[in-house]
Amino acid sequence: MTPELVSQLQDAGLLLLVGMVVVFIFLVLLIGAVHLISLFCRKFPGAATAATEARFPVARKGPSPALAAAITTAVHQYRKQP
Repeated sequence: MTPELVSQLQDAGLLLLVGMVVVFIFLVLLIGAVHLISLFCRKFPGAATAATEARFPVARKGPSPALAAAITTAVHQYRKQP
């Protein structure tokens, strides 16, 4: 092998090693951050729930009584038509 090829292979190997270390460190930090958020959510469960409810109000289950009465009346009138 020529010295130039050996040098290029060494550079490629070093670049590969540096890239793998950077990805490994990033993944370790990401897993650590997820664990910290999980611990925070377990310790303060009401904080996340209150913030979520403030942004996304809970919809009522089913229609209001006035709407149900209007729909019932409309269906009844429709069925009475010849």
